[in-house]
Amino acid sequence: MDGYHFCRLLKFDTRFKHIPIIIVSSKIQDADRELGLACGANEYIAKPYDLGMLTDTVEKYLHDTVEEVNSANI
Repeated sequence: MDGYHFCRLLKFDTRFKHIPIIIVSSKIQDADRELGLACGANEYIAKPYDLGMLTDTVEKYLHDTVEEVNSANI
C-alpha cells in the first residue's frame, strides 16, 4: 500500500475523514501533486521543502481544528 492509497482510505472513512492530511513527498511532478490532492490530501508539499512553509502549513490546520472544536463547544 502506498501513501496515496492510505490517504484515500482515511479520507473515505467517516471516522477519520475530518483529519487533515499533508503529504510530504520527493515526487515533484504536477501529476503526483494532483493525484495526492485527488486522493483527499489537504496539502501536497514536495521535498526539499522550506521548513518555515511546512511549519506554517501545519499551524494552519492545527488552528482550523482548534477553531472547529471551540465552535462545537457552545
